[in-house]
Amino acid sequence: MKFLKTMQKRIILISIYFIAFTFAAQIFANPGGDDDFNKGITVSPSHVNFNVDPGNMAVKKIKVSNYTDKTQKFNVVYNDFDISKDGKSSFLEPGTSDFSLSRFINISPTFIELGPGANQEVTLTVQVPSDPEMARAAWGVIVVEQVEEKKALDPGNETGKTIAFGITPTFAFGVWVYQNPSKVEDMHVDITNFMYEKQNENQFMMLKVENKGNGISFCKAYVEITNLDTGEQFTLGGKRYTILPGYERTFVFEPEARLQKGNYSAVGVLDYNSDEELVAAELEFKIE
Repeated sequence: MKFLKTMQKRIILISIYFIAFTFAAQIFANPGGDDDFNKGITVSPSHVNFNVDPGNMAVKKIKVSNYTDKTQKFNVVYNDFDISKDGKSSFLEPGTSDFSLSRFINISPTFIELGPGANQEVTLTVQVPSDPEMARAAWGVIVVEQVEEKKALDPGNETGKTIAFGITPTFAFGVWVYQNPSKVEDMHVDITNFMYEKQNENQFMMLKVENKGNGISFCKAYVEITNLDTGEQFTLGGKRYTILPGYERTFVFEPEARLQKGNYSAVGVLDYNSDEELVAAELEFKIE
């Protein structure tokens, strides 16, 4: 393990050397989407971030707007959520997750009725107890779900051998809520693997990271590549990512131009807003 000084931060350098090979990887995705994904109804914003320290409280609002020509009714409820390794999210009962926001958050109102062209704000209040152990992340999802009155069944050509069912389609919006205290007790993100992959004609650099702390990490990741035969250098990525505590993510970087045959050195860098360090992994690989 080698250490370098960069931007007044300590870089942890992990060296991995291997010949290029094919590796299938799972890509962790953070929940998200457009605010206005259902024509005529909007809920904004789609993500809400709190930074409440123990013993404090904060209030934020989401806005529900009805641009349809009829009155719309909505229930506003809280759920925990989990994310699988392939990036798919699933809703859980409040209080189920180890990082549940349910015990800190209050929603008002929990039912709204909007006439055509009307809008209303929903208040989200997060209050954290004055306990040092509460200096950890929490999250959940606010679900704004349409309430549709049941319609009378129309039996139509119903006979004695058929049964008529009434199905009323509804829609819902998810607002992802994250609470990350400004003084998180344990902020610790590691690179667990760094690799070059070739799939058919496509080339990728893949950086696998894990959040081993108890705070939400808003990090920046990029890869610097050097052709050891020609000295040519270039950088991939530079995007910002979110990693929840206890989760892994694989960042995928694709070169704009195809890497030619030869020997290469690459450094994958992860800046997770630590005051003390950047984390980096060094890789040497050969394209034949």
